[in-house]
Amino acid sequence: MKSKIPLEVRGTKDDFIPFYTSLNSDSKLYKSITDTINLIKKDPTRGDHVAHNKIPSYYIKKYKIKTLFRIELIDYWRLLYSIQTFDDIGIGILVLDALDHEKYNKRFGYKS
Repeated sequence: MKSKIPLEVRGTKDDFIPFYTSLNSDSKLYKSITDTINLIKKDPTRGDHVAHNKIPSYYIKKYKIKTLFRIELIDYWRLLYSIQTFDDIGIGILVLDALDHEKYNKRFGYKS
């Protein structure tokens, strides 16, 4: 689903934005997240599609998502996002979270 026009990307105000804005803009993780967001703007299905029965209930309840994608970042971090319909712009990307390996496993119910 490569998009000729880059899709708008929004971050969740409770989970993603506070984390992302707290990062040093010179850090490798910040650059990895920024580069990845630029990639998914052009190709929103670039990440791995998470089966609906594996989507953590946290995201379904809090953000009412129906689809979830996961894409790997540097140092075993993962970016989680959904393709959403926004009232004001139509289709866009909602970045839910950036999680390290331990938090990712916990959120998805995997044993570390």
